[in-house]
Amino acid sequence: MNKNQEILEAIKLFVQEEEGLPEEPEALEAEENLLKIVVKKEKPEVTLRVREPLTIYMKIRKALNGDYLIYDHPLYDIVIMPKKNKVVTFAKRGVNYEVYPYQDKLFDFLLRRGMLELDSVQSGNIFGSLEAKYPINDKVDTVETLLFVLYQFLKGEVNDVKTSMSYDDEISSHYTDPDDEDSTELGEVPHEEEKGSIDPGYKPYGLVYRL
Repeated sequence: MNKNQEILEAIKLFVQEEEGLPEEPEALEAEENLLKIVVKKEKPEVTLRVREPLTIYMKIRKALNGDYLIYDHPLYDIVIMPKKNKVVTFAKRGVNYEVYPYQDKLFDFLLRRGMLELDSVQSGNIFGSLEAKYPINDKVDTVETLLFVLYQFLKGEVNDVKTSMSYDDEISSHYTDPDDEDSTELGEVPHEEEKGSIDPGYKPYGLVYRL
C-alpha cells in the first residue's frame, strides 16, 4: 500500500419521502470516521486519507422495470430509463402553469454539461412530456452521474420555482379574496350617472350614415 493513498467511494443515494429537497445532515462524529490500521514495526509507516462519500438526497423511487422516478420538482416528474438510455419529464397532474419553459431549462442544463445527445431532445408521446437520450460511458456509472447532475440542478431550482409559485398565488388571492383594507362593500361607493371618458351616446359618422 502506497503512502498518502486516497480512498474514494461511490455516490450513495438515500430515498426520502418528505416535501422538497431535505437538508443535508451534519457530518458524522469524528470517532465514527476513525480508521484503525495495525502496521508491523518492520513495515514502513502507512498514511491514509479517507474522504467522506458523496451523498445526495432526492425523492426518488425505482420502478419494477428499473426506471428511476424523481419527484422533487413541483411542476414535473423526471424519469431516467436505463434500458432506453432516456431522460423523460412528465408534467404533474393539476398544474396550472406552463411547464415547458421549466422542462426546457432542465434539458439545457444537462446539454451544457455533456449529459445528453444534442440532437435527441424532443417531445414525448404523452402530452406535456419532453425527452432526450443520454450517451453511455464505459468508464463511469452513467446513472449515478445523471443523478448527481440532476441533484445539482434541483438543489437551486426547486426553491426558486416554489417561491415564484407562492408569489403568483399571493397575487391571485389579492385580486380574488382581498382583505378589508383593499375592498369595499356593495353600495359603499355610490353610482354616478356618467362614468368613464367615452360618451355612450356618441356615434361615429360612418355608423350614423349606414343606419
